[in-house]
Order: sequence, then C-alpha cells, then structure tokens
Amino acid sequence: MKQVVLRIDDAAFEKFMGMVSLCPMVEVLNVCESGDKKMTTDTYVASAIREMRQTLAFRYPCDYAYLMVAMNENVVKGLPFFYTPKDFIDYMREAEFDNLPGRTTIYDTIAKVKGKYPDWTFTDAPKASEALRRKNLIKQFLSAFMRAQSRKSDGLSDGF
Repeated sequence: MKQVVLRIDDAAFEKFMGMVSLCPMVEVLNVCESGDKKMTTDTYVASAIREMRQTLAFRYPCDYAYLMVAMNENVVKGLPFFYTPKDFIDYMREAEFDNLPGRTTIYDTIAKVKGKYPDWTFTDAPKASEALRRKNLIKQFLSAFMRAQSRKSDGLSDGF
C-alpha cells in the first residue's frame, strides 16, 4: 500500500476527483484546503527548524547543509529527499524561512560529509568538539521534530 500527497489547483480538483472515481483501488483519505492548519510532516520539520533557530542551534550558514544530508539519508522516515541544494533552499523558503545559505555553501558543506549519520566524518578535519556539534545538530533536530509530533498528538497547537 502506498500513500501519495498531492497539491491540486482548485481549477483541476473536480477533474482529478473524477479520474480517481474511475480507480476502485484508490481511496481518498483526506481533502483539505492549502490554508488549513493541519500538522503534516512539513509542518513538523518547519516547527523543529523554528525551535532550533530560536535556541540559536544554527551557528553558521553551512549548518543547514547537515540537516539536508540527514534528511537525504532518511534519518527520519518520510522526510523529503533533495536532489540539489537549490531544492533544499526552495523547500526552506516555502516554509517561509529567510537568511538561508546559498547553493555553493550547501554544496561545499555536503562534499565534506563522509559516511552515514551518526558515524559522519568530515574531510575538513574539524576539532573533535566541532565534529560533535555538527552531529548534535541532527540530534537537536530529531528531538525538536519529535516534540512537534507529540504536541499534535497531545492536541496542542504550535501556531499552525
């Protein structure tokens, strides 16, 4: 069984639903307006990043690249995969984040990460404390992501 999330323009919605009705093995589980405050994976990600920004976890622009690498390694199942730094930046902008690093910064940082999280090594040979800080960014993200999910399951709102 697969689940697919689609964003459909209002003008195409009725035609799309007509096509879906022709497929007896397809079931529409949920329909919501794009303005809904429904917590989804993307809103959990955005909430986690907001929390990390508030706690000043991102010290350097390149720190966002470690998040992209972790997401691409499927550290949390179901998070988006980004083929390019531009895709990641666009995703972050869609979540209304500003002051983001450029593509070159992300690309250069990604190139320095070797191995799979949590066993990352870095080709720029940082001090042990800096290598640990970089890995801990992902731990902080995972904790913030889980808190965002638990707020939803507890019925609490995060302003979404």
